[in-house]
Amino acid sequence: MSEEQKELQESPEETVLTEEQTEEVKDAGVEPEGEPLYEVDIQINTSALYDYFLRHVYTSFSGMLGTVIGIFMLMLYFVKESSVIYLICGIVIILYLPWSLYLTAKKQALQETFKNPLHYAFYENGVQVSQGDIKQMQKWEDMLKAVSTTRSIIIYTGKNSASIFPRKDLGGDAMGLIQIISTHMDPKKVKIKE
Repeated sequence: MSEEQKELQESPEETVLTEEQTEEVKDAGVEPEGEPLYEVDIQINTSALYDYFLRHVYTSFSGMLGTVIGIFMLMLYFVKESSVIYLICGIVIILYLPWSLYLTAKKQALQETFKNPLHYAFYENGVQVSQGDIKQMQKWEDMLKAVSTTRSIIIYTGKNSASIFPRKDLGGDAMGLIQIISTHMDPKKVKIKE
């Protein structure tokens, strides 16, 4: 199991703060400024988490290395007519990672955090995520990067944590969210394909 997989399994990708942690955030002085620019409710499911995991792992060095090794073993089998072990190992290496990521996504989607929708409100000074009475505010300048897949828009709030916005939950207004992210985050941090 790769380091990314271990880290992904140890911590959920989207976390909502406990009441005690929420008080710490309030004490830090991070409060929304003005009216929300954009609001959306997001239901995180296995599909959304799996899409995030695939993008996260396959853009990392270890994810790409595993794929290259698997392809190399398949090439050895077909080009050099090597032992069938190379074929089996290549297939296992290539298929293991996506399968284990799917199982991780399925397991995490069952967590209490994801049973109810997450409400996101985008403000001039950051993004507030809430679920019930629990709220967390993240300032724009503290966000690491924003990326996209064909299914989601992802804002990384930490090395292995992110807010996932499935395009199906955004409806036809994905461009509105992309515009807000693009105008409020450092352009070097935004790698979103429309």
